[in-house]
Amino acid sequence: MSLSVTSSRVKEKCGITVSDYDATISNLIGEITPVVEFAIRGEHLSDTGNTGLQATLKLGLTEVICGELLEQIAREPGALESVSIGDLALSPPPPQVWSTLAGLKRQGWARLRPFLKPDVAGVLATVLTGGSKVPEESGL
Repeated sequence: MSLSVTSSRVKEKCGITVSDYDATISNLIGEITPVVEFAIRGEHLSDTGNTGLQATLKLGLTEVICGELLEQIAREPGALESVSIGDLALSPPPPQVWSTLAGLKRQGWARLRPFLKPDVAGVLATVLTGGSKVPEESGL
């Protein structure tokens, strides 16, 4: 079985109400879904009778996509700039808010971790703990 995530669910989870990011969201879904599915052990993907497991996998995938989307939005020119006109000041959320939002990707991978293939889990653990991106013993 393949996991599915909708653009509307990603927009809802990210708090996006406009259609400006629809193409970006669709591209991310198409790009990230097969990567995540490949990383998950086959017996978990094919266990379609376990609705709780499938919901967990789908939520993890959604969080990974949302985290990547929010990171991309934060990298857009002007996304983190402030504007002041007299007493009116428009500024982006403080850095701790952005790091929390971008933490969705980390949270999604953490949710998926018990279901990942062993080699993927080892690489992920190394990346998330600040080590090198490719451990020497993985052969990658």
